[in-house]
Amino acid sequence: MLVARLYLFDDKRSLGHALLGFLTAFTLTWGIVILLLYTLYEIREEESPVATVGDVVEFLIGYIYGLAMVVWLALGFYT
Repeated sequence: MLVARLYLFDDKRSLGHALLGFLTAFTLTWGIVILLLYTLYEIREEESPVATVGDVVEFLIGYIYGLAMVVWLALGFYT
C-alpha cells in the first residue's frame, strides 16, 4: 500500500497560503470564487500532487480561521 505524506506549513510560502485564505474569508460572497480560482491555480502549477493538496489545505486552514473571525466580529457588533 502506498501512502503519501502530506507536509503542512513546510516552507515560507505556506504562511502566505494561510494568510491569503484568512483574508479571503473577509470577502464573504467572493470567497468561494477566490477559493475556486486558487484551487485551479494550484492544480496548474508544476509541483507534485501531494504538495498541491498541502497548499490547498493550508489555504483552507486560513479560510476557516478567517470565517471564525468574521462570525466573532459579527456577533460582537450585535451585542
